[in-house]
Amino acid sequence: MTQSQQVIEELYDAYTKTAANIIAYYGSNERDEKLQELKDIVKNNCIQDKKLKSTEIIKCRISSLYNDDNDNHVTPNNIGSIINEYKQAISEISTDVSNDNKLIQFDKHVEALLDGVVEKENDIDAELQLVGGYINVIDPISKKRIVDPVKNIICGHTYDQQSITQILKVNKKTRCPVIGCKSTEFVTLKHLRTDVVTKAYLEKNPE
Repeated sequence: MTQSQQVIEELYDAYTKTAANIIAYYGSNERDEKLQELKDIVKNNCIQDKKLKSTEIIKCRISSLYNDDNDNHVTPNNIGSIINEYKQAISEISTDVSNDNKLIQFDKHVEALLDGVVEKENDIDAELQLVGGYINVIDPISKKRIVDPVKNIICGHTYDQQSITQILKVNKKTRCPVIGCKSTEFVTLKHLRTDVVTKAYLEKNPE
């Protein structure tokens, strides 16, 4: 693999990683918009790759017609026609990349990532139904609506990440702040996990 080919491979790898980040961090509506923008970038890059490769082929073909091994030589009389021939060939390069392997692979990669998201969202919906569709969205610390829910895996209670983090900075020996919690263990950051069910509920039920 040449250095230029390696750069191209790394570029497309960056595109797929960017797609994964978009899917992970954006909501469905904005996610689709961002993915389309990224696909347009990938498509344009495929077009530029195709043009560069086609240009190189055209250059080699025309050069082979006017080298020392042929009767044709570049002269002041024919250089104009050679340039016109080159320009004409360049203008006829197809920009259709619908069958471009890299674009196809990118689409397949994104499709696989989205399938995983749909499956996860279905699992969350099922879990919401199991809990009766009611989720407490009030942070027990700030008494405000939770923004970034994290669950204490020891006792199962949920807090706003910013609130519990601030408390732990002040006092590391903090127990669950939920009134009536039977856990006697101190809350630690390693016991906190993103509460995906509450997060999904908050997204589906904005203020």
